[in-house]
Amino acid sequence: MAVIALDTFSTRVFNGSMIFSGFDSLILAIYILLILTVGFYFKRQSAAGIESYFLGKRSMPWWMLAMSGSSSYFDITGTMWIVSLFVVLGLRAMWVQFVWGFIIAAFYMAYMGKWIRRSGVMTGSEWMVTRFGSGRQGDLARLSYTLYAILTIAAFLGYTAVGMGKFGVEFMPFVRRLPFDPAHVCAVLIIGVTGIYVVVGGFRGMIIVEFFQTIILTTGALIIAYLGFRAFQTGSLAAPPPPDWFSVWPRWTMARAVSPDSIYHIPTDSLYYLFGLITIVYVAKGLLLCASGPEQLSDFQKFLAVRNPREASKTGMLWGVFHTVRFPMAAGVALLGITGISAAPELLKQITTDPEKVLPLVVAHSLPSGLRGLVMAALLSAFMGAFSAMVNGGASYVVRDVYQRYLRPKAAEHELVRASYFASSAFVLVGIAISLYATSINTMLTWIMVTLGAGVLIPNVMRWYWARLNGYGYFAGTMTGMVLSLLQVILEKTGLFNEPIYVTFPALALTVMAITIIVTLLTPETDLQTLKHFYRTVQPAGLWDKIAQMVTEQDPSFHKETLFRTDLLSVSIAVPWLTVLYTVPVLLVMGRTREAMIGGAVLIVLTVALALVWWPNLPKKSSTKS
Repeated sequence: MAVIALDTFSTRVFNGSMIFSGFDSLILAIYILLILTVGFYFKRQSAAGIESYFLGKRSMPWWMLAMSGSSSYFDITGTMWIVSLFVVLGLRAMWVQFVWGFIIAAFYMAYMGKWIRRSGVMTGSEWMVTRFGSGRQGDLARLSYTLYAILTIAAFLGYTAVGMGKFGVEFMPFVRRLPFDPAHVCAVLIIGVTGIYVVVGGFRGMIIVEFFQTIILTTGALIIAYLGFRAFQTGSLAAPPPPDWFSVWPRWTMARAVSPDSIYHIPTDSLYYLFGLITIVYVAKGLLLCASGPEQLSDFQKFLAVRNPREASKTGMLWGVFHTVRFPMAAGVALLGITGISAAPELLKQITTDPEKVLPLVVAHSLPSGLRGLVMAALLSAFMGAFSAMVNGGASYVVRDVYQRYLRPKAAEHELVRASYFASSAFVLVGIAISLYATSINTMLTWIMVTLGAGVLIPNVMRWYWARLNGYGYFAGTMTGMVLSLLQVILEKTGLFNEPIYVTFPALALTVMAITIIVTLLTPETDLQTLKHFYRTVQPAGLWDKIAQMVTEQDPSFHKETLFRTDLLSVSIAVPWLTVLYTVPVLLVMGRTREAMIGGAVLIVLTVALALVWWPNLPKKSSTKS
């Protein structure tokens, strides 16, 4: 099959045309019919109540939730962005992944997953009440977190829609004949179909569909990775990469001896030219993000939906493992792109101008009938998994933390389920609306993960590890961060402000940290009963000595299930373990066999270390579902 695919690759790129066969269409039609059927089938169960709609009554298998979590990370827009990074940066693209916390599953499996599950709430905003109390502090913290959640999820939906618009144009040629922007039409069509099953199916339907999506995604990803490997080994390179393209080690600048019009040329004003500084900022931001808990807010649902803390930890581990295939797939697409564009200068021009188009162009012009349909179903699965997780998560915040909290506190279950339908539909429309004004995936992702992320990052870290942080400080910090991040966008759009990320990120983060600390110290502490209950229930770590002493004095028999130094040891092993697990397959796809073998040996050693440190210290088995 691989040889046929590669032969077809050269022909299709030379012709510059794409033929979406009846067989491809049949595969896609069957898949879309399947997911819609699942959505309507689970409509009755989801309508049983608000907990069923958003958490599946906490009865879903942990391994299925892990597969769902992995699928929701495997969004098509983000994959287009990763492919573009591989094309331009080569193996160093793996360092850029720290910006979105790609190793967060290591923290989930070590301790964050069980901390989240022990809280026993339904949304991240409700968690704020557990941490800061039900009084004014809790209300302010919950309100600021809800606003942040809605803003972030809305921005992510727009970002996802931008990618689907770019992707869909290559497969829906009829949209070019309409009197509208083709990318916008594609986004509306694809999101509309996805929205139907998300709205009616609720959490249970989403998880079931994402379970099958993970299987399809894994199959398609492995095929693409293999085709990219074969193409790179046997094909001719239209534009051979510079020698540093094959190195994974970071360098201070990305100055290259290539022509200015080369796809590998990185201009001095590019975000990635001072690669050393960007790497430092991105790694620091990524580790802080992982330590702050689920900043990608639909993650909260997945861990709150498992049966107990032990399953939460195992979910984190398997979540990371299933996500492995995304990176060799992206590398395979990048290799197919740079090896197959020699016969089509018009495609080379498109890729050089906008590397984010590499993924749709490769799929459209390289794969044979049948295989293209399977890959399209896999990529559509990636989009639907991410989109459904964001819509369902966003609706849970609107219904639980706005509608029920402030508007209809005595609403019946059936009314809340109807409100969930409306909220989910509204998020679908918001995603479409935002996509009409955005054009670059990288620009949107950078603002969401770096600018907006810097604005709320430090308060989100402090909430877990500093007992003195109160609701007033958290509210002041996050609201300041959101206002400053939005102000930065406005100033950049008007040309009044234009500073690089390695200047704006630490400036914004330090400003928010200072405001958070000052306001916290100038306002009353959180109620001690609330803090003691939080400490006993969640068992956090850090600057909690005063509260820990109070709890022990009140109940001498209390002790943490796992000492935090053991959790820290686990996470210190899990972070390099997951990083190597993601990188080794990429090295294999790019033909770096020697480096891959060394990485494989390191991976075995780290796996054994995890088996000795992490597994024996998992939370004890429990049937708790509350």
